[in-house]
This record gives sequence, structure tokens and C-alpha cells, in this order.
Amino acid sequence: MTLPTPEDLARAPIWDNYATAQTSQASLGLIPEHAYAVGVEVKGRHLRLRFQLSHVTKAGERDMNDIVSELEALVGQDIFVDSTFEITNYPKVDPHDGVRWVYLARW
Repeated sequence: MTLPTPEDLARAPIWDNYATAQTSQASLGLIPEHAYAVGVEVKGRHLRLRFQLSHVTKAGERDMNDIVSELEALVGQDIFVDSTFEITNYPKVDPHDGVRWVYLARW
């Protein structure tokens, strides 16, 4: 099976949309309990998961790591996936911040 890449989209019409959809799939059932927002920055072959949380717990760390692992499995070994998190008092999302947000807690 051939997985899409930014240079060869195969059956994915737009790489950014494919990466966003795979992020959503990777996150199913794994959003950390204290998350305000989860998104992905797409920069070619580099995908960076972005988490905004009220605080981090051991379980939350495991959930974030599991999402990274799931996304790596979904996009294949030719794509670099990493993550970062921010502790905040409320979600800070903007349609122009370069992040494709797939989860936003009710606020």
C-alpha cells in the first residue's frame, strides 16, 4: 500500500486535508482529559501536534504520546511527527495561526 506524501498525493487530493483527517483519526478516544484544544501544524513532511491544556497529568502525557504514535502509524515512516503542548487558562485558537484545530473544548 502506498501512503500519500506532499510530493505524491496518491488518493489524497490535498496533503493538508489528509494530514488533518489522519490527526482526527489518531485522536479518537485519546484526547487528554484536561485538553482545551488539539491541532496539527502541517509543514510538508513535518507534522507537529499542538495541545493546549489546563494542566498535564501522567495520563495526559500518555494520551499525547499515544496520539503521536497513532499518527505516525497512519502517515507512514517518511513523515516526521512530533508534538508540543501549552498550559493555558482557556483555548487560544485563531483561524490564521497556522494550526488545523481538530478538537476544541466547549468554553
